Amino acid sequence: MDKHITMADLKGTLILVAKTLFGDQFDVRLRPSFFPFTEPSVEADVTCFNCNGKGCAICKQTGWIEVLGAGMVHPHVLEMSGIDPEEYGGFAFGLGPDRFAMLKYGVDDIRNFYLNDVRFLSQFYKKG
Repeated sequence: MDKHITMADLKGTLILVAKTLFGDQFDVRLRPSFFPFTEPSVEADVTCFNCNGKGCAICKQTGWIEVLGAGMVHPHVLEMSGIDPEEYGGFAFGLGPDRFAMLKYGVDDIRNFYLNDVRFLSQFYKKG
């Protein structure tokens, strides 16, 4: 939240976050989407880590993996919070920890995180 925040600020932030988390080797794209508390809304995708954008089962032959949803805070939300949407703006985004871990650790099936297989899950636990 700040005065005169724009979609350009959101776009720059999302690209920086994605490149910082996933690495410069990944391309980032933004697609229009819908979330009830933001307008406009986008989803951010990164190049598939498995096929480098060529298309595979992990990315459903698209070459892209969705990593987060985002958008500009809806003016009505600002008004209901006592903030003047003509003067102030802001953005929100959320990153799915399962997708982040999938990309970071090269896990090829996101469902593995939800199988409660201690052998699989214990590889991500670091002591002390």
